Amino acid sequence: MQNFNLYNPVNVLFGPGESKKIGESAKKLGNKALLVTYENPTFFEQLLKDVRASLTQSGVSYIEFFHIQANPLLSEIKQAIAVCREQDVELCIGIGGGSVMDATKAIAAGVKYPNDPWNMFVSRHDKEVAVPPTETLPTIMVPTLPATSSEMNCVAVATNDETKEKAYIWTPVIFPKISIMDPELTCSLPDFQTAVGAVDAMSHVLEAYLNGDQFSPLQDRLHEGILVTIMSELRAVLADPKNVDHRANIQWASTLAWNGYIQAGLNAPTPMHQMGHVLSALYNTTHGVTLAIGMNAYFRYTCNLNEERSARFALLGSKIFGIDRAAMGDKAAARETVDRIIAFMDEVHVPYTLTAAGVPTDDATLEMIADNIVMHGCDANGNLPSIPPIGKDGILQILHMAI
Repeated sequence: MQNFNLYNPVNVLFGPGESKKIGESAKKLGNKALLVTYENPTFFEQLLKDVRASLTQSGVSYIEFFHIQANPLLSEIKQAIAVCREQDVELCIGIGGGSVMDATKAIAAGVKYPNDPWNMFVSRHDKEVAVPPTETLPTIMVPTLPATSSEMNCVAVATNDETKEKAYIWTPVIFPKISIMDPELTCSLPDFQTAVGAVDAMSHVLEAYLNGDQFSPLQDRLHEGILVTIMSELRAVLADPKNVDHRANIQWASTLAWNGYIQAGLNAPTPMHQMGHVLSALYNTTHGVTLAIGMNAYFRYTCNLNEERSARFALLGSKIFGIDRAAMGDKAAARETVDRIIAFMDEVHVPYTLTAAGVPTDDATLEMIADNIVMHGCDANGNLPSIPPIGKDGILQILHMAI
């Protein structure tokens, strides 16, 4: 385990019915709020009614900004920043999945930011010009989709719709003040959104487990426990969608998957996310689907690159799937582990190929995608951060394996 500095100041209110008390929390942070969500929030109309009523009862006025799309755009964020400034908004409330919560954090920081909001966002190739925000309006998050842990982390991702570049803000300044996690709100989610969100959370666990410091036994056990919980509870939720207990378990596991606790001391890169961000920026591919594509192709490419990789994948398989690595040998056990992960995605009906995601797969397009990954997701040497690092030739091989 490596040295680390763990800081997470988010006040979490967890449990059924907690969302109906949002007015009490909001009143502690300000008197005028911006409500941020999707353009057509059909899945949670009742939630919005409850939020409006609670805010009004607590004496908090609000303005609605219902213009966020999946994979939020910089142009949307800029529009909301202008509204906040014109209306003297004092806090921002994000109601939705990771896209809405990321956008809300960027909006709140942008209100206080003196320059072009895009300058807040860091990508691999322009770190020199990115200047993170130093202050923000307070935010409250009400997640309706367990997936990204945006409700309890200090990351906000958005796409520049002019340059087709997806980048992120990563600074403790944008931690939410309060996150209200009400598992009842997730009971109306369609099966596809539920499953894609869970696969997103799985990817957070797997990237850290497979790419982080290899001598962290406590962190390993935390990763394994969260991964088993997500998989078992997803099966339970798909069989019984209205079961609040199963929904609660998958929601908390998804939050823990990327709030910093299990990553502490691992210093793990996120290669699947770097590749996935490019697919989302170019084709607006659902974030969780891009990560499913990564778990298919990136894992098949890396699982047996060397003995260390084989051993790590084999260990994962023995802990999660009960694979007998001693009897099979690490190379066979590693490949079996990847096959089991892919089989699980089949079981829960999450697409994991470029073709199924509607991404063109001709050679010229794959070359262009690889060039974008090198530009936006790789280090100064043109290598994708991974164990081991992967250059453009390897990225192209992964893309071909993803077809």
